Amino acid sequence: MALTVHIEKLVIGGNGLGRFSDGKVVLVPYVLPGEEVEVRLISKKKNYVEARAVKILQSSTDRAEPPCHYFPQCGGCDFQHVRFAKQADLKNQILFEQLERSGLKQDFRSFLLPPLPAPKDFHYRQRIRLHVGKDGELGFHRSQSHEVIPISACLLARQQLNDVLGYLINKSPFAKITALTTSVELLLSPAEDLVVILMHLSRRPRPAEKKVFEELAGGHSSIKHLIVKATGSAMAGVFPENKAGDEQPLLSFSHALPDGESLRMTIEPGGFCQVNSDQNEKLIALVMEWAKLEAGHRVLDLFCGMGNFSLPLARQAKSVIGMDLQRSAIRSANRNAEINGIVNSTFSQNSALEGAKNLAATGEKFDIALLDPPRQGCADVIPYLTALGISQIIYISCDPATLCRDLVLLQGEGYVVEKMRMVDMFPQTHHLETIVSLRR
Repeated sequence: MALTVHIEKLVIGGNGLGRFSDGKVVLVPYVLPGEEVEVRLISKKKNYVEARAVKILQSSTDRAEPPCHYFPQCGGCDFQHVRFAKQADLKNQILFEQLERSGLKQDFRSFLLPPLPAPKDFHYRQRIRLHVGKDGELGFHRSQSHEVIPISACLLARQQLNDVLGYLINKSPFAKITALTTSVELLLSPAEDLVVILMHLSRRPRPAEKKVFEELAGGHSSIKHLIVKATGSAMAGVFPENKAGDEQPLLSFSHALPDGESLRMTIEPGGFCQVNSDQNEKLIALVMEWAKLEAGHRVLDLFCGMGNFSLPLARQAKSVIGMDLQRSAIRSANRNAEINGIVNSTFSQNSALEGAKNLAATGEKFDIALLDPPRQGCADVIPYLTALGISQIIYISCDPATLCRDLVLLQGEGYVVEKMRMVDMFPQTHHLETIVSLRR
């Protein structure tokens, strides 16, 4: 049975929220605020129902025609129906909605700055991960499903990645090893304009299969390396071997800094880096601007990764201590410090919690802490920040819900939000990045 609903707003996750005549909340994907929509019920939850739009009765002026013919079957994008110029504003409204519900004892209208839109609507991603379907096809999962939707190109991916994807599915011997492959990552090394293929296998390859990988790696001029990893084991092979004399496969980047200088950065394939390099540079610039570092300041980066923020800050601070639980990230951070001649940074493999505990126990003091945690946030670390003498926190979050939870906890420790800005790191999707500055 189809029902009509008015969409009031978008909420976290990108769904539209409306209400039936009895007041029951209904969540609908791929709709926009102000639209009248005919919907069909999908499932009932305790406090709301889920529905799908079957007809747009009154369309928003912000609705756009999705350019990708895989949309919305492919689960990679969920905002292609939104006019690009409006996407950042809608995400800012989602953040606003989350702040309203957070219980934060500050008027967030006083510190929430205008959003920072992305310069590119498409072709911004420098890495994609494709799954292998039951018939050997490469594609993305259907939304909320494990079904693979085969694709021949992705509009979000940089062109070099699509070139290599086209090679894999059309002119390569990839079909010979699809039964062995569970997923394929295509990773751009921007400084070289080359692509690294990272194949995840269900088991270690046999000699005959290694020959196929060697053939694959040498079949396209844009491929730097093909790396294979088997479930439950470390790297199982690099093809072709010793290409260009590399000791190990690396992705190389160049980060432009606000002062006109740049840093050369590297990371091991499979390690974390931001997918949108243009917006990442703007985010680094915001971190440096908001930190207002002085020569005597000490910085603690509890989720340092490859040194994405640590190393730019180290150029202005007295010293930086960074830590990360991923061993390859620490290798990359140390390597990047050496490449750029930065000697006032120290990186160690440690969890943020254990690192903060140990530093507090030994009486270490810092001026600024940088928090860039994974989606689950960093609630467990917050009680140790005051013991470390930290007067300013710069918090970068990819999840508005856990961000708001942690801001309330930080408020309980005496920190006050100075400013906050939504950064549209992921155009065509509901995902958003937020940067916050707090002081005690």
